[in-house]
Formats: sequence, structure tokens, C-alpha cells
Amino acid sequence: MSTERADDVEHDPDIDGQEHVVDTDPARAPEEYAPEVEVDEPTREAEPADVAEQLIEVPVHEDEESDAAETAEY
Repeated sequence: MSTERADDVEHDPDIDGQEHVVDTDPARAPEEYAPEVEVDEPTREAEPADVAEQLIEVPVHEDEESDAAETAEY
């Protein structure tokens, strides 16, 4: 680890702080991140009819059926 302080470091006149210039990156352009589809109500609640179509039945083994039918006691 160097014990030199910043004041003790020699300044190289060939190097200035403006050497690195970042070019514009086309991948970072705002239009690249714009949504393809704009939704009028992005936080709307799901319609029960739409959700019912997505429901699936999970097969239950005979041993587990009796456990699922029992009510929980608190």
C-alpha cells in the first residue's frame, strides 16, 4: 500500500482529466426502453371471468384428500 499523499504525486502534463469521453450508446437511447404497448389502466383489477379461465386443477392423491377436507382448528 502506498504511503504517498495526493500532494506528493507528480502530475503528468501529458494526461489531463478530460481524456475519457463517453460516446452516446445507442442501446441506452430512450426509445430502446419505451414500452411496446401502452396500457390505459396498468393497475386495474383482474376480472373474475378472466381469472377463472386460467385456473387449473391439481391432482390430489387419495391420502391427501382426507387431510385437505379437514378444517383447521385455531
